[in-house]
Amino acid sequence: MQIRVIGSNMDVGQSLTSYVEENLQKSVKKYFDKAVNAEVHFVKDGHLFKVVLTVNEGVKGGIVVKSDAEAGDVYGCFNEACEKSVKQLRRYKEKIKNFRRHGGGLKSVEPNYKALDAMKYVLPPVAYNIFEEMESEESEAELDDSLNVITEKTTNVEELTVNEAIMKMDLANLPALVFTNKQNKRLNVVYHRKDGNISWIDPQV
Repeated sequence: MQIRVIGSNMDVGQSLTSYVEENLQKSVKKYFDKAVNAEVHFVKDGHLFKVVLTVNEGVKGGIVVKSDAEAGDVYGCFNEACEKSVKQLRRYKEKIKNFRRHGGGLKSVEPNYKALDAMKYVLPPVAYNIFEEMESEESEAELDDSLNVITEKTTNVEELTVNEAIMKMDLANLPALVFTNKQNKRLNVVYHRKDGNISWIDPQV
């Protein structure tokens, strides 16, 4: 597994890089032997260290495992994020096997892999506030033309079962996931509620 360790507002140094590489290989690969690459991004914010850890299979539709942590100690920060990923992989170990067994994961490189091409946009928070100030269709049209897109990139809306969608959402540490329901072929959404439960939206059309 190729591991990239980077830092913002800090120098990661050889000691930290070696620690990350050794421990990530040992802990994550135990449950995620198909992983091909990982990125560990440290950010120093005052007296705190933040980290985002991402491990993936490097193929369309493959499993992505993502976690984050914040701590006053850079090593402790990494350990916490790594443990979160390990817990999720341990929790979903059998479901990951079933996902691959039924055509998911690495099998997604085959010609019959089903996914919708889509674009993903990141908008600044101010965009949400502007909607409250709109008073006519004309201002709405102007808003569409003036939205400042921070980033945009291509993505795939995968064909999944509801259980597979929840698993992929949790492993990738996402608040929500849009997918095509394998059973009825409709666009569905699953998302985490504030009360700790998961909501599933299945349009009846």
